[in-house]
Amino acid sequence: MLSSTKRIDSHVHFYTSKDLRRVAGSLPYTLPEPHPLTAYLDKLLNAAITPAVVNNVHLSILPDSENVFASFEELKNLQAQNPVRYGGIKLVGTIKADPAYATQERLAHPQIVGARIVLHDARPETVSDTRFRDRPWAAFYPRLLAHQHLHIYAKEAETNLRVLRQIPDDVRVIIDHLGSCYSERGPAEPAYIALLTEAGRRGNVWFKGPGYRTSVSPQETARFVMQIVRMVGAEKILLEATDAPHVGTDNNGVPYSDLFDLPKAFNFVDAVAHHVSTQIRIPVDQLLRGASGQLVI
Repeated sequence: MLSSTKRIDSHVHFYTSKDLRRVAGSLPYTLPEPHPLTAYLDKLLNAAITPAVVNNVHLSILPDSENVFASFEELKNLQAQNPVRYGGIKLVGTIKADPAYATQERLAHPQIVGARIVLHDARPETVSDTRFRDRPWAAFYPRLLAHQHLHIYAKEAETNLRVLRQIPDDVRVIIDHLGSCYSERGPAEPAYIALLTEAGRRGNVWFKGPGYRTSVSPQETARFVMQIVRMVGAEKILLEATDAPHVGTDNNGVPYSDLFDLPKAFNFVDAVAHHVSTQIRIPVDQLLRGASGQLVI
């Protein structure tokens, strides 16, 4: 059961068949199906779920984030055509964190809230101590505006940590998927504890859901959320996200698309939040979206 008919989706990807044609034949796996903004919104609205704020996050298989900017125009046109249906929806975007791409002009767009580093399953030892400290990166960080954040995605807690330690302390950071995609290692994994310790020291690091890439079990995912609450603070959790269109597989090889659709993704984060709330008495809404008062997402 959804806790509210109005939702925040702090992590979703919109792209069309035109976007996918740009990378056709260049990837070692089958391309996903297109996931356009209009179809996503209509699925939610037809299910009586109203998206209040949606963050279109850079899709790693694309060479740039032009699809993010295109989605702004798509929503603008929808709202002009049908203001009653689409008028109350706010769309923001997170672009590719490449110093050559994330220029001052692109970051100045009023709907851009951050830039995303994507490392997937990169092993920690592949991230040198200077990889994100060279001259191009040093020039990039000051371009981020006060309300914007740097968004980091790596499956390994230690990989996230190695990146985080290179980011200037005054840059706001959001870490994907609760900081670890390896639930079998548990929330007491030394690298995970070190990541949370560094996040706590900085005071400007948030951990984002939906959490099913950590574990498809809400109870197991809740253990990681509780560790974040204890070490970093409940105000540094933002669970409410779908990560649609649910690309990839869990650690057992089961496609996420077989396990989740949009309502099920929201049901999942609700279940995680309810489980945590019963354990440590943190309000469910605070876990789902409380951090959105500190972030533009």
